[in-house]
Amino acid sequence: MSESLLDKRLILVVGKGGVGRSTVAASIAAACARRGRKTLLFEANANDRYASFFNAGAVGTKISKLRENLYAINTNPGAALEEYGLMILRFKRVYKMVFENKVTRYFLRAIPGLDDYAILGKVWFHTTEEKRGRPEWDTLVFDMPASGHALSMLRIPFVILETVPEGPLTRDARSLRDLLQDPKRTATVLVTIAEEMPTNEAIEFTATLRKDMGIEISRVIVNQVYPDRFPAESPQRAVLEALSDTADSALSNAAEHASMTTHRRDLNNHYLAVLADALPAPMGQLPLLFQPTLGPKEIEALSAKLESDLGE
Repeated sequence: MSESLLDKRLILVVGKGGVGRSTVAASIAAACARRGRKTLLFEANANDRYASFFNAGAVGTKISKLRENLYAINTNPGAALEEYGLMILRFKRVYKMVFENKVTRYFLRAIPGLDDYAILGKVWFHTTEEKRGRPEWDTLVFDMPASGHALSMLRIPFVILETVPEGPLTRDARSLRDLLQDPKRTATVLVTIAEEMPTNEAIEFTATLRKDMGIEISRVIVNQVYPDRFPAESPQRAVLEALSDTADSALSNAAEHASMTTHRRDLNNHYLAVLADALPAPMGQLPLLFQPTLGPKEIEALSAKLESDLGE
């Protein structure tokens, strides 16, 4: 890559639920911040994990600082819609009169996709806003919802452009679509794990994103890869196989455990090959960390690994 992925204005982190999207998003954001970029780590309607990742205060609907150059927000549709309304109407009192009366709230609830569009609009605003003639944020890392929900969210500006008459709504939707499709400003990072269901879903997600929205995956990150302690045809593997028939119970138990992790790594290798064959984007790996919770030390280690992989 002639330009680092970490230098993009918007980085979308997508993937199936349970594959470690938030961990990867936080690690990418930390790498951007370490490179001197003022970075906003963005999530919506999420169980906040960033506080523990960075040993910081709880992340809510107001932007909070995690560390040098790194900030975070955990917004929701109500907060995003209020901010949009205040941008348009300027005054809190007028916003309440227009957006918080019963009739308006009834009609807003009836608009399909409005909640997701409010979230996506807030991402667009933070990606493009300027202060004193320069961008407020060098990079926004969007920890998106799980893949099915993410596809629905990303489709909204395209649906608006196909169905809504020309006007202010289509103008903003066009700007948002152009941002999502622009590889100079936006990168899409797909997170998965090397197992059957996540691999199949990652391949389907990539195809749908390209076919329906013209958005290409910039990089695939395979998370939670088992360590390769006993490579095939290595001396370590030969010793392990020899110990499998030992009469010593302690050695036998250790060999059984080692054999189990080896089988998991072999399974990972199979699906790593499937992903590499099916997906056109470059692929990186992150190791499985055998810890119940992740904190700043672990995020820093993963971030350094990602910076090495993504920061060419």
